[in-house]
Amino acid sequence: MQRTQIYFEETMLEEMKQKAKALGISLSAYIREVLQKDLEEEKRKPQKLDLSEFAGMWGEDITLEEIRKRAWR
Repeated sequence: MQRTQIYFEETMLEEMKQKAKALGISLSAYIREVLQKDLEEEKRKPQKLDLSEFAGMWGEDITLEEIRKRAWR
C-alpha cells in the first residue's frame, strides 16, 4: 500500500467523516471502499468499440445480400 495526500473541500471532508463513522470504519478505509466500488463499476460497463477505421470500406451501400456474397467468395 502506498501513501498519498489528497485535498478535499471542508464540506465534502465532513460528509465523508460522518459516513465513515456511521459505518464504523476509518476515513481512509471509507475512501478506499468508495474508490474501489467506482473502479469495479467502470470495469463492468460495456466498452465502446471504435469502428471508425472500417467506415466506408465497402464503398457503396451495404445490404445483407451483398455482405453474404462477399463473405462466401
